[in-house]
Amino acid sequence: MSFDLTAKRLIWIPVTFAGMASDNDANAEPIEHKVELQVELVDLDQFSRLFVSPLDDDGNPLPDAIPEATPERIAEWQQTNDTTRALALVKDWRGVKSGQVTVPFSEAGLRQLMLVPNFAVALFLRAYPTAYAGMKETRLGNSDSSPANGAASADAA
Repeated sequence: MSFDLTAKRLIWIPVTFAGMASDNDANAEPIEHKVELQVELVDLDQFSRLFVSPLDDDGNPLPDAIPEATPERIAEWQQTNDTTRALALVKDWRGVKSGQVTVPFSEAGLRQLMLVPNFAVALFLRAYPTAYAGMKETRLGNSDSSPANGAASADAA
């Protein structure tokens, strides 16, 4: 397979995270939640803008920061948080429900998902870095085609 330099790198990744389940009448039980996200594997410049701080631990500009620690870059970094990172990277989802109803992907829905305990940690410390590094477990199923609207096909589910 040849590499397409101009292709937008969109892939589906599994994100599993710990939670608690309760039926309101019983004690809560530990559960593992799983959603699938379609994310963009951004270029190195955008990755640096999203994840590399131009400031040291004391808040001083780093002279060797990539991208450079300009006043504009510092202001941009100070406005960056997990939700703005997710909004830049996540393009669609599968496996998100409210009760028994499938929830279509939306910016508001993603903002809500980012508030769920353990989700952001699972996305940014495990799932996305693993995919960005090209590790096999996150790529499974990405060569399977999906219908044009991005929904999972019956064979891929």
